[in-house]
Amino acid sequence: MSKTEERFAELLNEYARDKQIVSYAFEPVTFKLAEGVRYTPDFMAVFADPTRGVAFYEIKASEFHASGKSNQMNSLTKLKVCARTFPQFYFFKCYPRKKSEGGAWMIEPIKV
Repeated sequence: MSKTEERFAELLNEYARDKQIVSYAFEPVTFKLAEGVRYTPDFMAVFADPTRGVAFYEIKASEFHASGKSNQMNSLTKLKVCARTFPQFYFFKCYPRKKSEGGAWMIEPIKV
C-alpha cells in the first residue's frame, strides 16, 4: 500500500467511525473486463445504508489528467469500463487536493 493509499485508508476509518460505512478492504476484488484484461480497484467499502451498497475507489497521488502518465490513464480507462460493466456498484476516482485548494480529498464519482 502506498503512502497516498494509507492516507485514504485513514479517511475510510473516519467513515467507519461515523457509521457511514460498515467495512472496507484494500484490493479485495479483481474484475475481469475482457479476455486478458483485469482491473483491481484500490479499495472497496460497504456502505452502512443498504440502499447504497458497495463502492470501489481508485486512488492516485495527484489529479487524473488526459495527458498524464500512461499507467494513470490505463487505470482510469479500466475504472470507466468497470463502472459501465458493473453498474450495480459505485466507482470513484480519488486524489488528495493541494493545500492551496483546501486540502482533504477530491472524490469524483464515475458516471455511467
